[in-house]
Amino acid sequence: MAEIRTGVYLAGECMKSCKAGIKDMMQKKQRLLTAVLALFLLALLIWNICLQRELGKYKPQIEAYLPEDVYVAVGSTIELYNSQVAWTGIREGYSFNWDCPVGENLEDRYSVTGKEEQLGEYPLILTIYDYNVNEVMTLKSTLHVVDQILEEEYSIMNMGDSLSNGREWYRTIFYLSDGQITFTGTRGWTKYGHEGRSGFSAEDYLGPAEYFSESVSEGIHPFYDPVQEMFDWNYYKLYTGKDPDVIQIFLGTNGLADDPSHTVEAIAKMVKNIRRHDKEIPIYLVNTIYWADQEKIGTMVRQDGTAFLQGEFKNRSDKRIMDLMKAMDKRFGDMDGVTLIPLALMHNSRDNFEPGDALHPGDAGDQQFADVMYSVYCGTLEQ
Repeated sequence: MAEIRTGVYLAGECMKSCKAGIKDMMQKKQRLLTAVLALFLLALLIWNICLQRELGKYKPQIEAYLPEDVYVAVGSTIELYNSQVAWTGIREGYSFNWDCPVGENLEDRYSVTGKEEQLGEYPLILTIYDYNVNEVMTLKSTLHVVDQILEEEYSIMNMGDSLSNGREWYRTIFYLSDGQITFTGTRGWTKYGHEGRSGFSAEDYLGPAEYFSESVSEGIHPFYDPVQEMFDWNYYKLYTGKDPDVIQIFLGTNGLADDPSHTVEAIAKMVKNIRRHDKEIPIYLVNTIYWADQEKIGTMVRQDGTAFLQGEFKNRSDKRIMDLMKAMDKRFGDMDGVTLIPLALMHNSRDNFEPGDALHPGDAGDQQFADVMYSVYCGTLEQ
């Protein structure tokens, strides 16, 4: 009997051991299946992320810029062009809706003419929709309708490139202001003097760049101090005898690149140096304009017949202008005594250029330059 009981006991223990082994094996199998499932889900997640990134390359990208304040003087007309306020890879895929108590919400732009009976501030809202009328983004600004009369006289020194090299907009602003605004500089004429140099970039003004006008050297530009070997505003005033009430910097076309930081940093160095010598002088920074359409970009040639804008195309240059504007706003938008003039948004780059020239607008462009700049002066100089 003892042997039978021992056998039964051993059989029971064996069964227990087998059950425990089977249970352990099932648990290991379950853990393995769980691990495999987790790895599968992780792989699926990674695949989905990669797929979304790849699809993102084909999804139309949109960027937009609208300044916090927009100015229009009585008698002047200001227009904000949809295709210049926003950049996108597929322009036809979006609709633009401007909302403001004054002005006109037109097919391709917002347009407002300053009227004396509408002096004041108004909310200006732009909503951008996709092709299914889904709201993509909303931008808000304040429209200031301001008096066109300035109480004081001002002399402005504008430094820039070919867009401010003896252009007609100097004369137009002089007449818009009834002679209250004159321009000064070592180049140009008495009331329309300037420091515009064709082909100059912002970085050129920081170094000893020599300027040639019609193949004749004018020497190194007068902002460069040869002793300190740097841009120096005080040196310019002492060397030239010029002491303006206002400074305007209108640069960016030359040196335009995918990375706007070189231009922005060069302008920042100028502003910092000016502020070191003139703590209160108003400084205006003009956003350079968009280029003309691709036909004019492609047909613009040098005197020897070679391509002037070789390898350039409209959509890329537009993106660079947009990035430059946003970078300028980020760097200078909150700086005391510095005002940005959003000319790029307000110049008709579709219609204002002459055949064969993608960079320099005709008379209609100069009129828009003058209206935009003068409106900002009227709204900010005597605040």
